[in-house]
Amino acid sequence: MKIDAIFAPSLFAFRYSGEVDNEYDRLVDNWTDVSYLRQYAKDNSIENINKFVKDRLKDAEQIQDVLEEITTNNQPLEFYFRTLFDTESGIKILSLQKGKIKKNGIRIYAIKIDSNCFVITGGAIKMSQTMQDHPDSNNELLKIDAAKEFLQEKSIFDTDSFYELIIELK
Repeated sequence: MKIDAIFAPSLFAFRYSGEVDNEYDRLVDNWTDVSYLRQYAKDNSIENINKFVKDRLKDAEQIQDVLEEITTNNQPLEFYFRTLFDTESGIKILSLQKGKIKKNGIRIYAIKIDSNCFVITGGAIKMSQTMQDHPDSNNELLKIDAAKEFLQEKSIFDTDSFYELIIELK
């Protein structure tokens, strides 16, 4: 497992063993691939496939633009990422986060390392109200939990320990 910089020094993404791309690049590639989106719509019994594809392409572009704007303007990533579960609001160390824009059907999941420092663990097209109700988002929940456990095992508790881990994993 490796960790790649997306918008250093604040946004990173896991690149899991056996994968060519990190999670951010993999997600963007999938969410901007019309063939992938069409097949995804068919697999999930979406009635209006063309609208689904058009909406997800727009959602993916919006997410890329928001993340680029936030980092270019040196704004905190907390403008985009929110706690995944309401019960985590008081937890500082390695809290689970989701990227959320109103009326956007895509979610990026990340772990907050410290103030304005996040590592992306995966993402999903929002198909249900809760993550557990759809196999794809439920799989992302398992991935984010495993990633958090990995970081805890490596004694990550702030940006300094996180940056040391990135160097160690190279």
